[in-house]
Amino acid sequence: MVAYAEFLQTRGTNAVAGIIGEPQVEAEYVLRRFGIVSPVTIPSADAFDEVILVDASNLSDLEGTIAVEKVIEIVDHRTTHEAGRFPNAALQIELVGATATLIAEKFMHENVALSREAAVLLCGGIISNTLNFKGSMTTDRDRDAFAWLNRVAQLSELFWRQLFVAKSDVTGEALSERIQDDFSWFVLNGTRVGIAEIELIGARAAVDGRGEEMIRVLEIIKDEKMLDHIFLNIIELEEPQSYIVAHDASTQQLLHDALRANFDGDVAELPRALMRKQMVPLLEDVLR
Repeated sequence: MVAYAEFLQTRGTNAVAGIIGEPQVEAEYVLRRFGIVSPVTIPSADAFDEVILVDASNLSDLEGTIAVEKVIEIVDHRTTHEAGRFPNAALQIELVGATATLIAEKFMHENVALSREAAVLLCGGIISNTLNFKGSMTTDRDRDAFAWLNRVAQLSELFWRQLFVAKSDVTGEALSERIQDDFSWFVLNGTRVGIAEIELIGARAAVDGRGEEMIRVLEIIKDEKMLDHIFLNIIELEEPQSYIVAHDASTQQLLHDALRANFDGDVAELPRALMRKQMVPLLEDVLR
């Protein structure tokens, strides 16, 4: 989003990069490490004539106030989205590993130079969304965009692990905060499904040591959002695989049918890293 604002400014558009809420842990790490000024925090989009959504297309995920008729463009990479609810938006929704790749390609195709700050942020986005190119949604476009960007960003070969270590601290209250921060819910064929997702190094140890705490947080969210199903997807970052935490028997059955997840107590282990955006269409198929 920061990089796209920079690109639009080179085209003569008065674009401002803004967020509603706070940056997530890994974004904060990159901003702090490279001395990049955090984007403007805005309580709503009311002060702006037009809005572009970057890496977002579901109304339920948007905090604050954004009038749907103000949205003129959406850039995203999800299979399941609500882009049709924004009547005035031009859509660029392509199934690559990261929306950051789509933004990088705008610079590449137009031969527009970008700042190191923008290159660093886009590289971080690609590494995060593709699980350092190990995620199953990774494409050659993601790899090519990262290689092009890193000529400017000049990131070390260890950057990916340093980024992942930074986002793996879930000690104390950080676990509850991460579950609530990285939570989205969807209406799939009339069924309200909530999915929390966190990515870290040491997922198995976290599940074994703090599984009951995870369940308590999920149950609180389920009641608040009046959900039919809720579960937590924990992605192990070193050897990508997923651990799914769900307490309710009907939710476990849904996950078994959709993802072939076999539960031992409240936990199921998948032999591959499956991200939320990949799970949603599979769940929707079963619920349909």
